[in-house]
Amino acid sequence: MENQLETTNTDVNGGSGNAELLKGALIGGLIGAAVALLFAPKPGRELREDIKIKTGETSEVVKAKATVLADQAQQAAKAVGEQATILKGKVQDLAAAAKQRSSSTAAQAHDAVGKAADKVRESAAVLSIKSKEAADEAEEKAHGAIDQASAQTSATLDNASKP
Repeated sequence: MENQLETTNTDVNGGSGNAELLKGALIGGLIGAAVALLFAPKPGRELREDIKIKTGETSEVVKAKATVLADQAQQAAKAVGEQATILKGKVQDLAAAAKQRSSSTAAQAHDAVGKAADKVRESAAVLSIKSKEAADEAEEKAHGAIDQASAQTSATLDNASKP
């Protein structure tokens, strides 16, 4: 985090450092020109004319540099705006794709749950049928065993009652 702040500050200072350098050079040039003119052995009228010329020249240079800097700032702002628009579109596309994948995954999960429930129902139905068949078979065997036991008991009793 600290490195990011330092990088940002360096970038900001680096960018404004050029403007500060330009401003310092212009101010220094004006002061130097004014001092040179003031100490030059010229009459007052000539000196005032030279100052006027130098001031006009410096003014033109400052205006030209300001125009260039303003154009560069405008181009940079336009580029940032274009990049922001592109990034916004990419984020919207990614969000739409994620939403679609989420919906698709939810639909697949619903299908899987439905299929699993159907299999459980089928298994329960098969088990129910098998349970019913087993109960019927057990009932038949039990009736058969009772009938057989009853027959054996009757036969034993019949044999026992015969002289």
